[in-house]
Amino acid sequence: MSALTVGVDLGGTNTRAGLVTDTGEIVARFRCPTRPDLGSDRVISGIATCVRQVIREAGGAEVRGVGVGAPGPLDPFNGVIISPENMPCMHGVRLKDRLESSLEMPVAVDNDANLAAFGEQWQGAGRKAPHFLCVTLGTGVGGGWVCNGELMHGFNGNAAEVGHITIDWNGPRCPCGNRGCLELYVSATAMVRRTRERMENESPRTVLTADGLTTRAIFEAAEAGDAFARAMFEETGTLLGIGLVSLVSVTNVEVVALCGGLARAGERLFAPVRRTFKERGTVGVKERVQILAGTLGDDAGILGAAKLAIGA
Repeated sequence: MSALTVGVDLGGTNTRAGLVTDTGEIVARFRCPTRPDLGSDRVISGIATCVRQVIREAGGAEVRGVGVGAPGPLDPFNGVIISPENMPCMHGVRLKDRLESSLEMPVAVDNDANLAAFGEQWQGAGRKAPHFLCVTLGTGVGGGWVCNGELMHGFNGNAAEVGHITIDWNGPRCPCGNRGCLELYVSATAMVRRTRERMENESPRTVLTADGLTTRAIFEAAEAGDAFARAMFEETGTLLGIGLVSLVSVTNVEVVALCGGLARAGERLFAPVRRTFKERGTVGVKERVQILAGTLGDDAGILGAAKLAIGA
């Protein structure tokens, strides 16, 4: 069997691990509850259990290293978790050191959004693109930037915080401290909030109701012909397209992949994104940039972490 690494995706609910070949095949999987409510020791022991179990399922195969995608912000150079909002118990935890001590093998740690991008560039939507940007549209907006096959980190590991570029200089205050951040307009959370606000302020004709409103409900209404729901997707896609123009102008990537729950809306979202990008993008660049859907789903983080581990 080819060289093996373990990729771990540390989530607030579940920790998932995969044993991965150097050609990107996941040959064994295991997952367990993360349980951050029980403290950092429980989270770390859960990661170690997942790693050991996935190796055991492959017959005790020899593994060269472990990669872990964890919620940020974090220090990828030293493997230190800084202040993840959904796992306060992990603030300041030296995850790399503690896992290496427990597992007795090399461990590399990086931001989960970075590793999703790394996975998509290795085996997914960016497979043939050395210059690649991945934008994840979920509760927030995350991202990862790959240049010449290498993850871009910046001086302290916080490059490609794509959700915090400004698209409205006088917009609402973001928790990051800025105003008018992209995340405040195109995340799934933001789309629901903006839809509810317009329903309350404008009373449009729509089948949607404010109670229990979700992006899925908006999508289903749009597909059924609801003009207001369709307008909300048009607006969200336009705003995202504006953001991508700025991001591509800085990164000069050839492929952008959109991932996460909101990206599953398909052409309902992608059509206005691509149209806006073509209208506003830089001549000589916009004609050659592809905006695609991510293809790996939840496996992107595992594969990116496994690839990271090759250099651990």
